[in-house]
Amino acid sequence: MSDNNFNYDTFVRNPPNPDNVTEIFSHESLFSSSSNTSPIPNSFNISSFNVNGLKMYGQTKLEEISSFFSLKHISFGGIVDTHLHPKQMKFLSKRLSNYTVFSSNLDTSKQILSSGGVSLFIENSLASHVQDFKSYSSRLLSVDLYFKGNVKLRIFVIYIPPPAESVLRNRRIECIRRFKNR
Repeated sequence: MSDNNFNYDTFVRNPPNPDNVTEIFSHESLFSSSSNTSPIPNSFNISSFNVNGLKMYGQTKLEEISSFFSLKHISFGGIVDTHLHPKQMKFLSKRLSNYTVFSSNLDTSKQILSSGGVSLFIENSLASHVQDFKSYSSRLLSVDLYFKGNVKLRIFVIYIPPPAESVLRNRRIECIRRFKNR
């Protein structure tokens, strides 16, 4: 990496993932009825979850995610580390009928500890604004949305591998830097 001052964990400010995804969804602050407010007009709610694979308990995890998306009025929901191919993700995502899913290709050619797989769920009313979608790898995708007034919104969903896979982790962080400096 060219810049030794870059600290990924500080950059993202994302707490470590719990071992059990249900812990996230049962947390009082996430599902508290007092925090359930109507969305602010002309605004987006964005979330991102590392699901640590959807092959086992995929339907259950997606039902929990669907409940969370609905309760918090999520406009864009990133799901990382799915371990699924786009067709598998499309099939599972039918449970989230209010969303259109965009998924990365899954690279299974290499023997690696984490297989990646990232997806972005976009609320249907916003999905009609999608003009371009690119899967750069099994760990990185971007979706371009265009709105009135020449407004372009590009959303990235990125899976950074764990520290145990330092080469892949460093490559992904370097990729973030390249996009950041464009």
